[in-house]
Amino acid sequence: MSTYIWQLPTWPVFTFETKDLLPVLTEVARLQGKVEALSEQLAFSQSKELEAQILSDEIHDSHSIEGERLDELQIYSSLCRRLKVPSASMTMSGAHVEGVVENLLDALENSRFPLTKERIFSWHSRLFPQGRSGPFLLNIGRYRTEPIEVISGSYKNQKVWFEALPVEKLSLAMQSFFTWINEEKGIPAPVKSAIVHLWFLTIHPFEDGNGRISRTVSDYVLNQGNPGNMVLFSISTQLKKRQKEYYEKLHEAQTASMDCTPWILWYIEQIQEALQMVLQTIEKILQVNQLYQKLEQLSPNGRQLEMVKRLTTDFYGDLTTQKWAKLTKCSHDTAMRDIKDLVKKGILKKSEAGGRSTTYQVVLS
Repeated sequence: MSTYIWQLPTWPVFTFETKDLLPVLTEVARLQGKVEALSEQLAFSQSKELEAQILSDEIHDSHSIEGERLDELQIYSSLCRRLKVPSASMTMSGAHVEGVVENLLDALENSRFPLTKERIFSWHSRLFPQGRSGPFLLNIGRYRTEPIEVISGSYKNQKVWFEALPVEKLSLAMQSFFTWINEEKGIPAPVKSAIVHLWFLTIHPFEDGNGRISRTVSDYVLNQGNPGNMVLFSISTQLKKRQKEYYEKLHEAQTASMDCTPWILWYIEQIQEALQMVLQTIEKILQVNQLYQKLEQLSPNGRQLEMVKRLTTDFYGDLTTQKWAKLTKCSHDTAMRDIKDLVKKGILKKSEAGGRSTTYQVVLS
């Protein structure tokens, strides 16, 4: 039987080696600075759309980790409306989606206010607006009253990954948890977020929804020191991408010692990769902006303008003369003239392969 960290005499005093974390913390700070600087170059509508997309990914992938499939378009529409994205849909998305969107926005926009029992109880209630998890009734907005284990495998071949804190210790443990989050000021936000993520999941205070709420709490902590009130990356998307490793790292941390340096290091590395992905997205948006500016100066015809917009938004596969002709409803010869003109002007470039297999792509500087 495993020994869990909540059984150790030093629980819940988490420790870590700062020197081991310094290189990755330095890189995360550099990337955050670069993301913030480049995002200021975006048009207002682009900035708000990016913000809505990142938060949409955060919600969708956090729920997806738990096997729950939420409609991505509904999440994005709800966020666009709440964040006042220009030309956003005003369509409501249903109680469940609206509730989980409200949870994340409350965590981020109100991160300067203390985290309390009542607050996470309200988050838990919005996760389960019907009072059920599948066919099972839940104690909504209250701590669990029964022991709980995290298991995997079939009924006949189950593996116990973790046994959560006993019920009789829950209330006091959560009080200590809230006090630490609200009062601890000297730890870098990524480190603090990693610790509270592990801490919350070790307590496992609810019958269901612990993973989703732990990630919301982690976002809350990441945003505590952010005057702009926005976390410009999705940690849940990265955790979903590495879901198997995520569970393994959690298990190792929950059955090791109160020195959680390896867990924190891995967690911050996920933040680093998430920031790199956002940086690539912003750089591409800016490159497309430059492309459109260049294109406007070249007086393109309607077909050319339409196809370049498609190529930088929702075009799938390789561009060929045949596809151009079909999509713009013109002849093959006309399509070829359009394409050759854009190649000459540096808007498109030809693939290395020639003949009938020739394809083209947009030139992004």
